Amino acid sequence: MEFLIEAIEKLSATPERAAELARGLSEEQLSRKPSPELFSLQESILHLRDIDVEGYEPRVRRILEEDEPLLGDVNGAKLARDRNYNAQPVEPALAELAMVRASSLERLQGCTDADLERTAQMEGAGVVTLRRLLEMWMEHDADHLGDMIEMRRAIEANDPKPSFGRHQAA
Repeated sequence: MEFLIEAIEKLSATPERAAELARGLSEEQLSRKPSPELFSLQESILHLRDIDVEGYEPRVRRILEEDEPLLGDVNGAKLARDRNYNAQPVEPALAELAMVRASSLERLQGCTDADLERTAQMEGAGVVTLRRLLEMWMEHDADHLGDMIEMRRAIEANDPKPSFGRHQAA
């Protein structure tokens, strides 16, 4: 159960950390893209929200409720492009991210060690356990938060070429 406690702790910190990184920035700063193919800070926040809403929340629910469900992939770059993230406000996205994340984590509170070993077939990843899905979720958060930290640093330093970019917008 130590893994689950740690996972819940790490995952619960992401919405507030994302809000901290956006706090005090202008719309122009939030939507600043280091290059056309990379996420802005604003796009990263909306991406985290949509991946929770359309990816991780339903995946967690289905693994816990169904026997070996088939979990579809979520194309984050396509979502960013189709939904024009830089034209959407950040505050509602942060609020929705916090709400959806809290719901997911509440669902996880009652999990047992046996639940962590429940499996699903995930498009692009093969067979995954709930434990592995939580590891992937934490890695996803950490990667995006790392990019957001670098973007915030670049904005504050007025650095036109931040040194990151693992997550492409499309």
